Amino acid sequence: MQQTAVPAHISKPFSLLGPLEAPLLERLIPGANIWHKSAAVVIGIILVSLLAQARFFIPDNPVPITLQGFGVLMLGGVLGWRLGLVSAIGYYLVGMAGLPVFARGGEGWDYVIHGVTGGYLLGFVLATGVIGYFSQRGWNRGRSLWPMLIGSLLVYAPALIWLTVFEFSWPAEGELLSSALYPFIAGDVLKLMAAAAVTGGLWRVADSRR
Repeated sequence: MQQTAVPAHISKPFSLLGPLEAPLLERLIPGANIWHKSAAVVIGIILVSLLAQARFFIPDNPVPITLQGFGVLMLGGVLGWRLGLVSAIGYYLVGMAGLPVFARGGEGWDYVIHGVTGGYLLGFVLATGVIGYFSQRGWNRGRSLWPMLIGSLLVYAPALIWLTVFEFSWPAEGELLSSALYPFIAGDVLKLMAAAAVTGGLWRVADSRR
């Protein structure tokens, strides 16, 4: 009797890191060429730029809560680590070059280097690469939540180091975690869950076409 082939991601047991897979973008657009990929990178930059403008502030906290974190998670989950990094670094450089793509229409060298959000922006780049890498190594589909969680946590590493090394008169001494970390956790949990749900759904669409 002829056996029906089972997709590799179903037939193989869970492993910490699987073989390198094509990113979700290439599953959604089989045979994606350089123009498709370039367009995806540009769309990613535009998406994160627009989501950065949806923001609000906690009283006495200069770091805005924005939706750009969701966009950053999607860059890694959809584009993979290479194109995701190109898009995240492109967003960073476009803002540094003077286009108002950061929160509140922020832009320029001063905004990044002399601002309290500079470390968070570096964290976005780090998170995108890590999410893309794990997503291409089997942490996708029903496991999409885990790279999103790791990526969200990694945003805070350079952010907290940045605020520790440089003097911004904020946060007050002894209030680093209570001001620069804890207020953002609840919103980031919602964003990573949303990103995992969207990328998981897109993987189901891609798999249904095979």
